[in-house]
Amino acid sequence: MYYIKKSSQKEIAKELEISVPTVSRILQEALNQGFVKVQIVNVQNRVLQIEELMKKKFNLIDAVVVETPSDKDDWHIKKLLGRKASELFFDIVKPGDKVGIGAGMGIYEMIESFDGVNHIPGLQIIPLMGGWGLKNLQNETNKLVSSMANILNCSFQLLLSPAILSSQETKNVFLSEPQISAVVNMWREINTAIFSIGPEIEYSIFPSLTDSDKAVESVKEKGAVGDILGRIIDANGCEMNIEYNKRMVSIPYEQLKNVKKRIGIGGGPKKIRSVKAALKSGILNYLITDSETCLYILENGG
Repeated sequence: MYYIKKSSQKEIAKELEISVPTVSRILQEALNQGFVKVQIVNVQNRVLQIEELMKKKFNLIDAVVVETPSDKDDWHIKKLLGRKASELFFDIVKPGDKVGIGAGMGIYEMIESFDGVNHIPGLQIIPLMGGWGLKNLQNETNKLVSSMANILNCSFQLLLSPAILSSQETKNVFLSEPQISAVVNMWREINTAIFSIGPEIEYSIFPSLTDSDKAVESVKEKGAVGDILGRIIDANGCEMNIEYNKRMVSIPYEQLKNVKKRIGIGGGPKKIRSVKAALKSGILNYLITDSETCLYILENGG
């Protein structure tokens, strides 16, 4: 009743018509006689084992896994992943690196975890996509770039373009502007890219940018599972051939794959399919996620 049905000692006492102290003595006797055994799980060893499994299965340079918090709250998970991302950042970023970052809460929490005392000489921060404009301003790329550069006391660039434009023709006009094309050309020089792995489409910024329930249903029917730097991806981690992606101002998918160090941040139930897709595609070679996301992917194929 206590260990399997999860009844409280008070509930057991009431049902069996005995006192609570008697219930407590019976449970202690069960431990003493070996009917019940208590095993202390070494959480750190468990996490290290998961990290090694993920690295081996998906050919990663590194996997950083946090133990999934008991509340499984998205906000709590993002906080934990952000802290780990900030630690990894200072482990792998070198003087003179050009670092590209994306939008989202994962990047925001990484920056919030910087303590401000670390300085990397010659570091430059470059946005990997345009801004969201009227939505989620605290998590949009240019805001994050300037905040990060201010904390790290380094140089940075701004991409003065919306992330999503009204048409492919409008996008081409924007990309031909000297200020914008100068930053876009810097994408070829980036040696580290850090980006959030987006959640299932209905939980992403996509619905607010399209203002259409039919658009969400349509991309889901076509196989959308999430996004990478705003570009909608399918279950194999491939950029989908949809009009929305063609209007997106962000680093081209194939160009991103050529960046030497590619750090993807994402975890929690809403991101299991998109994390698995990103791993399958090879778009990232560093992963920061939580233990339950990893175990689900390893045991059930995502």
